[in-house]
Amino acid sequence: MLPVSPPPPPSPPALLQLVENPVSEGDRLLINGQPLPVRWRFEPGTPGRLWLPLDLLEAELGVEAKRIAGGTLELSWFGQEQTVSPDEQISLDDEVAIEVTALLRGGGIRLQLEPGSDGNEQLALQLPAPRFLQLRESIRDGSQRLVLDLSGPTLLPRSDGQLQLPLSNPSAAARALRERGLEAGIDGRRVLLPIEGWSQFSLGKPARLVLDERSNGLAPMAKRPQPFLPAGSGGLQMEQRRMGIRRQNYLVSFVRFDPTAETFNLVPLSRQNMVGLGSLLGLARSQGAVAAINGGFFNRIQALPLGGLRDDGDWLSGPILDRGAIAWAPQELPRFSRVRLNETLISDAGKRIELNAINSGWVSKGVAQYNSLWGPRYKAITGREEAVLVQGQQVARRFNHAELSRGVGLRRGETLVVARGGAPLPLQAGDGVSLERSMVPKAFAELPNLIQGGPLLLNQGKVVLNGKAERFSSAFMRQKAPRSVVGSDGELIWLLAVEGQGNAGPTLRETAELMQKLGLKQALNLDGGSSTRLMVRNRGQSSGRGFGAAIHNGLGIVLSPNR
Repeated sequence: MLPVSPPPPPSPPALLQLVENPVSEGDRLLINGQPLPVRWRFEPGTPGRLWLPLDLLEAELGVEAKRIAGGTLELSWFGQEQTVSPDEQISLDDEVAIEVTALLRGGGIRLQLEPGSDGNEQLALQLPAPRFLQLRESIRDGSQRLVLDLSGPTLLPRSDGQLQLPLSNPSAAARALRERGLEAGIDGRRVLLPIEGWSQFSLGKPARLVLDERSNGLAPMAKRPQPFLPAGSGGLQMEQRRMGIRRQNYLVSFVRFDPTAETFNLVPLSRQNMVGLGSLLGLARSQGAVAAINGGFFNRIQALPLGGLRDDGDWLSGPILDRGAIAWAPQELPRFSRVRLNETLISDAGKRIELNAINSGWVSKGVAQYNSLWGPRYKAITGREEAVLVQGQQVARRFNHAELSRGVGLRRGETLVVARGGAPLPLQAGDGVSLERSMVPKAFAELPNLIQGGPLLLNQGKVVLNGKAERFSSAFMRQKAPRSVVGSDGELIWLLAVEGQGNAGPTLRETAELMQKLGLKQALNLDGGSSTRLMVRNRGQSSGRGFGAAIHNGLGIVLSPNR
């Protein structure tokens, strides 16, 4: 097949011509006319500096973000590339934001500041839909590769495991995809393409979108059996309510069920290893969840967990900072509390080494442990680490920082004990060791499942917010944002998502008060903002800031195996 000649380069667009304000900020973004409640920041200059949330860049533009050790990002979008060091990343409320002026300008995206209906400035982003030229297909190692040749770059929004591809001739693209046995729908000038189980990346000169079937053998573009709810089964209830508090209106979406009815179980939703992010839809499908909500906090830059995650007795990631958590056993109501895991490594010589984390992306000076549940390899997270590998109950060898930076394999039955920040690690090959472990509260040690978020919102129906005790910043406690919550009214388990109606969302105190008004007795805040996502039967009922950001873990409701 003849190669496609690259299109002529677009004329450099004017980028945000500002006259007055030295810095412009807002919380409303228009992408090709579609409004999103997204924070942005613009600093004038030549050509100026525009900051947008990383979540938005990945989920709505299709920017690929490769995470490098130390927090550096390598961004790529249709041949435009940018390296972003940690000191070039800022916080916009709870979002990690990236300066992307050159990246967007090089791709032909036009940006304009304009007044919104409320009188505040809004940022408009425009990119004309390109023309689909041809579809090429190849098979590599038994896996399919699809290459869509385009006349220019395009936005690549993803939602619920579906790529929404803007094109000037969507019918031609959909027809070509269907001819290869793939499902491709059309919505206006967009091709709708399921991509769960496929990786994607873009190339430039000429513009191409590449889809690679993952090696797990799944066929995500084919129809999958949908989970169903048996008639009259266990009372899984779904509802939305518009509620007002403190002269602000909110939409509360929730699903609830009776865990003692032996119809449904609450389960943690997690990846096969702790390094990386994915969609809530993918997590829900992997465990057959009929409903799901996003879970605990994580480091978005390094894609690592920041809180406790326990599944069927295994510590996938340990709790941190005495933050709030929910713990439970099957067919029982969960328990809520601030939680701490105490671990001490004891050598045969009587040396005691306090461990501050297990399989966690939360790092500080001290000693942590990692095992095969973390993943097949451990690579240094910070710039100053040393470690010992424990096999069974004996130290096998030591590693210096250079070796840890290259990566150390983790096999079942092995534990890597990592010292950071110059913390002492008085162990040598051949030393015998044992592990001493306890939990606060003690009752949580016997519960096989746990997920940590924070802060705790309600206990016995009373507001118990204490950001200082759970080491949350005062700015975080004051912030208004979409919220994800898990709670109980003493009879049912609730999964809830809260969105603002004409506002950014509730504060944590307002969230707690909304939970009170709903009749909950116990409630725990989960990760919120753009992570907020509630799904029922593989369909989103609520989506934080209007797009499906990647997450680390979640909570799911599955049919009991006894049904």
